[in-house]
Amino acid sequence: MTVNVSKPAFNIREKLSELDKPTGIKGTELMRSETSQEVRDLIGSGRKNMIINGAMNIHQRGGTSTGEGYVLDRWHIWSNPTGKHTVSRDSETPVGFKYSMKWTSASAYTPTSGKYFYTGQKIEGHNWDKLEYGTANAKTITISFWARSSITGTWSGIVKNNAQNRTYPWEYTISSANTWEYKTVTVPGCTDGTWLSGVNAGAWIYFCIGSTTSGTTYLGSANSWQNSNLIGTTGSNSLVNTNGATLYITGVQVEEGSIATEFEHRSYAEELALCQRYYMKRNLYGCCSTGFSQSGGGYNSHLMNIPLPVKMRTTPTVTFDNGTQSGAFQPGGDSANFGSFANGPDFVSVTTGSTNSTWTTQVVSNSSPNINLAAEL
Repeated sequence: MTVNVSKPAFNIREKLSELDKPTGIKGTELMRSETSQEVRDLIGSGRKNMIINGAMNIHQRGGTSTGEGYVLDRWHIWSNPTGKHTVSRDSETPVGFKYSMKWTSASAYTPTSGKYFYTGQKIEGHNWDKLEYGTANAKTITISFWARSSITGTWSGIVKNNAQNRTYPWEYTISSANTWEYKTVTVPGCTDGTWLSGVNAGAWIYFCIGSTTSGTTYLGSANSWQNSNLIGTTGSNSLVNTNGATLYITGVQVEEGSIATEFEHRSYAEELALCQRYYMKRNLYGCCSTGFSQSGGGYNSHLMNIPLPVKMRTTPTVTFDNGTQSGAFQPGGDSANFGSFANGPDFVSVTTGSTNSTWTTQVVSNSSPNINLAAEL
């Protein structure tokens, strides 16, 4: 007996495509990974972001800045001259973030030769050492971030060593004004030059805000390691040239490898502790003195030990806000005039200014005095 079986026609290409094994959201990238480090980064195994406070959540100093120094924790500002901008923390953000760093131009200023504006972080050698810069084993890094600006076009930044004689300028493009855009930049490892280790500045990673447009001071070509002190690329945008221009940055991440992965959101407590290695502000209310040091062989003042929540990078510089106060201590109601006494990376002792020899110990009963401890790179 003969049995004839007929089947409807089908598209063999479609059938073959159905045989593809589903790889999931990150499967394709995992299959393309070239190193085990890239695999770990993609699956979120271990800490990966070498930038601290990349989401701009920590703002211990508070306020804004029109000059050089720090406003948001770990984000350093170079500004020559000062007064041409305002740097602040802002709530304008892309989805998934609460804060950004905002630069606003204060006037239409054209930088002349030797003038510069840039912001970024110096990464401690302990955290940079694993990349083996300055050797044949130097590793590639990827920088990723969100940016928004009122000025479209080409912007730039740099990676360089602390001696500022090996620099890699890189570029990114803002396509639409006043719109958040996600950017990634891959930087090959530097196999030569001197790169510091330990508690020193292992590397600088900075965004160029502006430099001279009439020459090439501090500006160079993109995408190569150069024996120069540079802050950006020739022809890239300069914010301060346009009055009222803005640039926002957040979600900054620097990781080993050539793949940009999702931003690593650390807990607030962890991010604060990382920042406090370099700077901390502590209110002195409730702190107790450890006793009175007689003037005959001492300091004619009560002494006080300030507990530190983390070990700082190095012995901090000590300053005080509202360190001179009347009626600052109980018992006794004595006045305060705080001063630095003996400090180290994991301890700080101060003189309180109280000369009350009746009481063995006194408590700060005024909430105004703060101590600032700075061990920035």
